[in-house]
Amino acid sequence: MIVITIIGFLVLVVVPFTQSWIYEAQVNNARSLLANGYSQAKALALRNPQNSQGDLASSACVKLADGVLQVREPEGSLCSGNIVWQGDWPEGVSLLRSNNRLTVFFINNRGLILKNDLQVGDNLTFTLNKGAVSYNGAFY
Repeated sequence: MIVITIIGFLVLVVVPFTQSWIYEAQVNNARSLLANGYSQAKALALRNPQNSQGDLASSACVKLADGVLQVREPEGSLCSGNIVWQGDWPEGVSLLRSNNRLTVFFINNRGLILKNDLQVGDNLTFTLNKGAVSYNGAFY
């Protein structure tokens, strides 16, 4: 009976740490997936298969939808063209930009990130969250 009590106590102590480790692993997986998607999108934008011209014309886009991160060729101002690369997004991990969900971003033919298709931005700052685990990052 004492052994069962000790095991029960250890389980109560260890379970919260285990959940935190799992969340941290999922956030790290999302960070790696996002970095890979950004690299793929930047490479696509620099190849510029659609022959996009001008600083505000998008040549590639990254889209997070239905649990899948996709790199696509844009169609006008929409990220709905051919899928070039994709990866499964970790369940429950949110991608935020300035406290709003980030679901799509565009890159021009010079490899620069476009902010709302209106101006060229210096970087893309983002936050990944799951539970109490958070990661702040940026792409330049």
